[in-house]
Amino acid sequence: MLLDDATRWPDWYPGMAELQITAPFPEKGGKVSFKVKSAGMSMRMTETVIDYQPGKLQLFEMAGMLSGSARWELIPEGDGSRLITTFDYALPAGLLGKIADALIVKRMNTKGLEQGLNNFKALLERE
Repeated sequence: MLLDDATRWPDWYPGMAELQITAPFPEKGGKVSFKVKSAGMSMRMTETVIDYQPGKLQLFEMAGMLSGSARWELIPEGDGSRLITTFDYALPAGLLGKIADALIVKRMNTKGLEQGLNNFKALLERE
């Protein structure tokens, strides 16, 4: 599945590069380290698999520029599935991090995620 194959993430998630995948990915305990570029910023991130249910759920702990969790859940719907994505994150630097999130990062993440989900759908429809 496209979502489970981290080597394919740059094919649909904008700005993602320099992936390093550590076994037992996509199983629990596996890791993906990567760089993501957006709005002129470059962030290093590591996502560690906390829960993995093939074709249903991937739950990651995020570390790096952002810390928190990322949830990718596939819900059967009609003849296909709906992909629901949830990010719960915090920026370092207390109040300054909250201000940066409100002014820049949240908007940047939302735009990147929307584009990524559209790319993901288009790629799935082509394959």
